[in-house]
Amino acid sequence: MYTLVREAESEKIISSPREYQTELFERAKQKNIIAVLDTGTGKTLIAALLLRHTVEQELEDRNAGKPPRISFFLVDKVALVHQQYEVLKANLDYPVQRFHGDLRSATFTLDFWQQKTEESMVIVCTAEILLSCLHHSFIKMERINLLIFDEAHHTKKNHPYARIIKDFYASLEEGEQRRPRILGMTASPVDAKTDITTAAAKLEGLLHSEIATVGDISVFAKASINRPIEDLIEYSMPPEPFETPLWQKLHNLVGHNEVLRRLFTYSRACTAEMGRWCADRVWKMCLTEQEALKLEAKTERNFTSGKVQFPIAALDAERLAVREAYQVVANYSLPSPERNPFHLSNKVEALIGALREHFNPAKDKCIIFVEQRLTAMLLTDLVKQESMKLSDIKAGMLLGTGSDSGDMGMTLKDQFVTMHQFRNGDLNCIFATSVGEEGIDIPDCNMIIRFDLCKTMIQYIQSRGRARRKDSKFFHMVEFTNHGQLQSVFDNEDSEARLRKFYNTLSEDRLLTGGDFKIDYFLSKEKSYRTYTVPSTGAKLTYKSSLTILANFVSTLPRPLDAIYTPDYIVRNVGREFECEVLLPDTSPIKSAIGRRATNKQVAKCSAAFEMCLQLKKKKYLDDYLQSTFTKKLPSMRNAQLAISSKKRAEYHMRTKPEIWDSRGIPERLFVTILKTSSPEALERPSRPLAILTRHPLPRIAKFPLFFGHQRTSDVECVPLPCALQTALEEIERINQFTLRIFDDVFSKEYRSDPEKMPYFFAPLKYAHNFDFSNITDEIRTVIDWECLTMLQNTARYLELEDQTDETFKDRFVIDPHDGSRKFYTVRRRQDLKPTDPELPGLPRKQGGKKAIREAPKDIWNFSISLWSKTRSKLTVRHDLPVIEAEYIPLRRNLLDELDRREDVQLKCYLVFETLKLSALPVDIVAMAYNLPAIVYKLETNLIVLEACKSLALDIRPDLALEAMTKDSDNTEEHSEEQINIQRGMGKNYERLEFLGDSFLKMSTTIALFSQIPDSNEFQYHVDRMLLICNKNLFNNALNLKLEESIRSKGFNRRIWYPDGLELLRGKQNTSIMGRKGTGRGVHTLADKSIADVCEALIGASYLTTYEQGSFDLAIQAVTKFVNHPNHKMMKHEDYYAAYKIPEWQSAEPTAVQREVARQIEEKLGYKFTYPRLLRSAFMHPSYGTIYERIPNYQRLEFLGDSLLDMVCVDFLFHRYPSADPQWLTEHKMAMVSNQFLGCLCVSLGLQTHMLSMTGGLQREIAEYAAAITEARKAAEEEAESANLGRASYARNFWVEVQKPPKALPDIVESYIGALFVDSKFDYSEVQRFFDAHMRPYFEDMHIYDTFASRHPVTFLANMLQLHFHCADWRLMIQEIAVEGAPLDHAQVLCGVLIHGQVREHATAASGRYAKIAAAKKIMGTLQNMSVEEYKRKYGCGCSPEEAQASDPLAHATAV
Repeated sequence: MYTLVREAESEKIISSPREYQTELFERAKQKNIIAVLDTGTGKTLIAALLLRHTVEQELEDRNAGKPPRISFFLVDKVALVHQQYEVLKANLDYPVQRFHGDLRSATFTLDFWQQKTEESMVIVCTAEILLSCLHHSFIKMERINLLIFDEAHHTKKNHPYARIIKDFYASLEEGEQRRPRILGMTASPVDAKTDITTAAAKLEGLLHSEIATVGDISVFAKASINRPIEDLIEYSMPPEPFETPLWQKLHNLVGHNEVLRRLFTYSRACTAEMGRWCADRVWKMCLTEQEALKLEAKTERNFTSGKVQFPIAALDAERLAVREAYQVVANYSLPSPERNPFHLSNKVEALIGALREHFNPAKDKCIIFVEQRLTAMLLTDLVKQESMKLSDIKAGMLLGTGSDSGDMGMTLKDQFVTMHQFRNGDLNCIFATSVGEEGIDIPDCNMIIRFDLCKTMIQYIQSRGRARRKDSKFFHMVEFTNHGQLQSVFDNEDSEARLRKFYNTLSEDRLLTGGDFKIDYFLSKEKSYRTYTVPSTGAKLTYKSSLTILANFVSTLPRPLDAIYTPDYIVRNVGREFECEVLLPDTSPIKSAIGRRATNKQVAKCSAAFEMCLQLKKKKYLDDYLQSTFTKKLPSMRNAQLAISSKKRAEYHMRTKPEIWDSRGIPERLFVTILKTSSPEALERPSRPLAILTRHPLPRIAKFPLFFGHQRTSDVECVPLPCALQTALEEIERINQFTLRIFDDVFSKEYRSDPEKMPYFFAPLKYAHNFDFSNITDEIRTVIDWECLTMLQNTARYLELEDQTDETFKDRFVIDPHDGSRKFYTVRRRQDLKPTDPELPGLPRKQGGKKAIREAPKDIWNFSISLWSKTRSKLTVRHDLPVIEAEYIPLRRNLLDELDRREDVQLKCYLVFETLKLSALPVDIVAMAYNLPAIVYKLETNLIVLEACKSLALDIRPDLALEAMTKDSDNTEEHSEEQINIQRGMGKNYERLEFLGDSFLKMSTTIALFSQIPDSNEFQYHVDRMLLICNKNLFNNALNLKLEESIRSKGFNRRIWYPDGLELLRGKQNTSIMGRKGTGRGVHTLADKSIADVCEALIGASYLTTYEQGSFDLAIQAVTKFVNHPNHKMMKHEDYYAAYKIPEWQSAEPTAVQREVARQIEEKLGYKFTYPRLLRSAFMHPSYGTIYERIPNYQRLEFLGDSLLDMVCVDFLFHRYPSADPQWLTEHKMAMVSNQFLGCLCVSLGLQTHMLSMTGGLQREIAEYAAAITEARKAAEEEAESANLGRASYARNFWVEVQKPPKALPDIVESYIGALFVDSKFDYSEVQRFFDAHMRPYFEDMHIYDTFASRHPVTFLANMLQLHFHCADWRLMIQEIAVEGAPLDHAQVLCGVLIHGQVREHATAASGRYAKIAAAKKIMGTLQNMSVEEYKRKYGCGCSPEEAQASDPLAHATAV
């Protein structure tokens, strides 16, 4: 601690640039000043802040009934009108107008100016415009509230700046009428040719202002403004100028023509300055056919305007001479330039050498300043010549506007295009005249070369200021041994040094001293400043030491390697006192603190630092020795994410049967649930519904499909009847016997008759599948086929076959007592066949395998007997047995799996009944009974998950509950990986619901934290939210709730669907899979993340259950259950707002400015804010501080709005694309919530104009982005118009290729959404309305963002075929195939790419999803380099673009 105190006494705490900018802003509010700051140090920021302050004060004045006034931003060049206008328009939420000389005819009316001043708050114009208006009294000086003079050093002599002040400002008596405030801006107030003190005094006197500058320029070394390293490029003394043969020939023709005089002078001088080749090249560039016509016209004008009248023949001769000169130049063969003294001067050679040595085209940007436009044009052209071998240098030029003979300029549009290209990297080297030295904004570069030396110190300072990047270089090109040139360089440097020295001689009230000036002196005068002593260590915090302690703390914050973080202090005047707010970088856990007021700014600054240190100590970010603990806390904060690995797995108990089956005993009543199919014809055999009878009522579950092969499918409906069936013991016995007969005959399982142990019973029904069972209310008994039950009870186990008629053998069910896998349906008796006739080929083998049929004849007799060879040999062939034609019933393993195909065997066969038996079960009952394994599995699965939901007190829709708890592979949670050990036929897995639930979980916990913890900061919110929503928390709570037992991770298994608790007398026990993957022993292996994912999926299922009612309550209850934390105890949506206490700053009386912003937002976006101060908070950038309006910055609202935006986008995608997989959804959501799109949206809604910021350079960045995005949209509209689609049909993805926006733009969109939600009393429908009105139109077709989202192979292939090749006839077809030698459940999936009916490529994988990906990658390799014509020819594609456009890519190939 002693060390820190000692450092505090001796070390100077260097402030940040923001402190000086805010001090300058505060001073500009109080008095007229000339802000003298280097290029790029924030003069425009101060101007924008002062304009906003002035306009806001104007609104208050108008509200108070005072006459309206207007602000003027005056510039010296027409180009600057447009540039400064764009900056202000993009950053001010008040009307801004612009005018310059080109509009002179329109501006000279009183009505025009009265209208413009009424419409506008700010006008940007050239000084001549305002001077003219003042002369005509269109505008009066007393109606102006602010005059900003850009490049104020021009205020001298008769410059319009000076005339405005002398003729109109000075004449206003300060006491009688309101003078406008004046802000002058310049990098250097005086030229070096005059005495600095005298010139500065003159400038101050003229502008009625005081110079304000930074006494310590080193403050900007810590900002983004870097002073370049200066060096010389030397070249040899040039030769004397001479005339080239081309010059001489042209001079003989038109040398006496005054129009060409300047061009001849330049070309001759060029031989020495740039070389022979350049001297001739200038004629090629300036005497083109178009320019020759202009020269003829100028020649004629000169002739006719002269005092002496010449004959027409002389004029014709002159015009003819110009045409001949053009022909001479056109016919002149100019060779390619070579790097030798004959072609190029040593100066040009030195320039090229310097570029080769110092300029890296891949990462550098260079500006080369020249004196004349023709020089810039020639050098740009020279660099582009192939023989120069400078192809990596992408050169452009930046010239002033206007045009003269032989000296062409650029239009304003051309200037802006050049700067845009330079900014985007399309150009990396610009040759610029003085237009690039001051005013016009040139994007940051790192290399400046003065091809022609600076003539003034101002030129020197301003051109050097263009090199703003770190490690920049600034070169002066000087002639070797030319001491005059070298001295001029030194003179400029010396003049600047004297200017800096002059600044330091200014009185204290002229210098921006920051909060450290004479700090010890002011602290000694302060009697009541506080101290704090840490009780445990005695470490002492004082006002002075708090500055050092805070600076040390900030130095420990995470930051980029090349950045230096410092605290920012904002000091403002409050009456005769000062108040200070300290702002820390974004990575700080606490962002701001306001100190107590003090009588001077130095003590106010210390007070703010002291207050911040106290907060850091309270939150334990400073330890008991007042040293930072932040680096130590970071790991634990990162661990707050508590991510759990999807690789970590454990075995858990798995429920295989629902608890409802646990109720046993002889029932007195049973509840009936109808089991029927919606498409019974799919069975290809008559069938009738069955009933399952249970001791407790079953819930109604969703329909589910069964797949019977060959495209035959039918949904199964489970219809519970409303009333119970009262049952007698005798009826129970009959129903029990029927159930046991089903298990025995159909499934070869004989159980001991024990009705009290049966978990459920089956019963036949009287009615067909299409009967409306929902109308059955109290006559439940009538639906059961009691006659059938009685018949079966009174019938022997097998039908008697001796002496039976042929009818007996029709449509019967045949069983093989010796081989349970062999079942048949009889067709008819075949009188034409006998037992020894050959059997049909292709019939399935019997269970005995090869040994059972060894050497047995392949006849009907031997096929019908499944006994082993030894036993069969003891039987005598009976030739008198009737032969029955039958149909073999193939074994289909899993009717729930679409890809599971029945055995491909011969079905038709012939039987004799030596050992086979006829079952008494009616065939239509048997046909339906074969579906029972899949139906019971599905029913039990539903019951298990619904029981789990009931235990959670969540009444989730059954189909959604099942989807949420279905895990159909070992790594379902790894969306992007190929799925391992896929469990087929389980239906939808939890992935999509998890995607939805994850977003709702994020939103609900965010709202809870926001509403309950109003004083927290964004950093702490993130940490607190992570503790709630992290997988580790969800996982632990799920285990406490025993949720893992009910997760469905095993697909259908035909061996374990049978009821448990019964004694098996005959048939296979479930031993073949005991212990394999836990299926038979009631355990399953789950990844920790899978269990956490199921929690999120259940939240998603809860959300969808009440989606149609527009209620969040069930999903909120699910969140509360799974996060299990005091910070989220809500049970319904209203609880969130009930927990929110409206802060005083939100409900305080708004100012006129705040009400005006709310009015503008209502006008633009249609929502009227109840609390305008809340809206103001949404636009308060963190750099602005709360000190001015006592309103917090937007970061808390941004945190809230981010989660709301995420939810509304996820909800849109989820419902719009019901078949898209989570990976596709996630990738495309990224487009919707990306900073790029939100920046575009911000500008399109004009939200950025309302933002309050004190970050230097941000205003210009926003203006540049606004111009770029506006231009991109305009181009998209023009493209749509040219395609005859209408401008409104422009491609909505125009923003994708535009430069990235400043981060503040997406931030304020999110913060606005947060403010909207809070102001509407947490009404989510307002967020939905905002999305539907302003965001959804961009995303009606999400496929245009496939490339932005990711190059997912399937979606990319879909778009390649549809959008590029215009093909509508293609498809990805999948089919399961058996793998030779592999187990039955280890099939592969084959995916074929069909184009116009033929398979063009194929691939196999363990699942359809990954087979599609593999096939898509293979076919893309073929298509990638194929032209559209080749594609059409190769694949016979005649599809039209309209047909392709009308097709849906997801219908062809969903990436699932």
